[in-house]
Amino acid sequence: MAKYRFKCSDIGMNCGFETSAKTMEELFPKIVDHAKNVHNIQEIDEELKKKVEGAIKKTIF
Repeated sequence: MAKYRFKCSDIGMNCGFETSAKTMEELFPKIVDHAKNVHNIQEIDEELKKKVEGAIKKTIF
């Protein structure tokens, strides 16, 4: 089974936040919620979205 992981530090943030989910659809809301509540990023623009998507790692297990 695949698992998707994201770390804030992978996009250059000085932040220890890490999250994972079984699907991209489950993962992205966690990232958006963290961005709003911790980094005060109220809107994910296209540039940031591409940066985040590029940092998401897929593991098989």
